[in-house]
Amino acid sequence: MVLDCPECDGKMSLRNSKHGPFYGCSNYPQCKAAHGAHPDGKPLGVPANKETKQWRIKAHDAFDKLWNFPGGRKHRGAAYGFLRRKMGLTHEECHIGKFDQQQCEQVIAVCSDLTEWEVFKNTKPVKVKS
Repeated sequence: MVLDCPECDGKMSLRNSKHGPFYGCSNYPQCKAAHGAHPDGKPLGVPANKETKQWRIKAHDAFDKLWNFPGGRKHRGAAYGFLRRKMGLTHEECHIGKFDQQQCEQVIAVCSDLTEWEVFKNTKPVKVKS
């Protein structure tokens, strides 16, 4: 798979490093753009320029506070469900690695209302009697 470089007119191809696979720009070393990949080579989201990457990091910092704490791993799926509903996204669309700056700002705003998340997180499923 070849990706368009978000920083220049180059193409990004799959490469390997001691940290695993990644996509690197064909114009390296002039362009140092890189994008992460899954172990099977599938891109982690959509390549972005430096500014968008910084917004994605901020969005993840805000989002991860919802579930990334001791014992919180069980809430990760619920946190993504919460974020999908708040942003009106599908399961496929709700990936911070695909977001632009505006969507990242929306994640930060949604996640700043921890009161609403706490209510959602602590809601017990209702059993329906047949």
